[in-house]
Amino acid sequence: MGGLTEAELWKLAAQPAIFAIAMLAFLKASWRVRLIAAAVGAAAGLAIGLVALWAQRSGAPWWLGWAFAAPLIALAGWRWIFRARGAVR
Repeated sequence: MGGLTEAELWKLAAQPAIFAIAMLAFLKASWRVRLIAAAVGAAAGLAIGLVALWAQRSGAPWWLGWAFAAPLIALAGWRWIFRARGAVR
């Protein structure tokens, strides 16, 4: 397994940048908290990108990410429905 190609490098760099910019732009907090959140968001984005790159290189099927995300989306929807109804869980 060789180094990163240019396309992989740009894919890997995009996610941390987007997370950091989002934290800086949309978080309603002091600048110190925004900077800490941006650093943590960038680290999380880099970790997610590295896992995605590893999965792609190891030959994981394209639908595997959605198979992982679908239960999380369903859980979030389920909690949102219960919260909207006023039920306590």
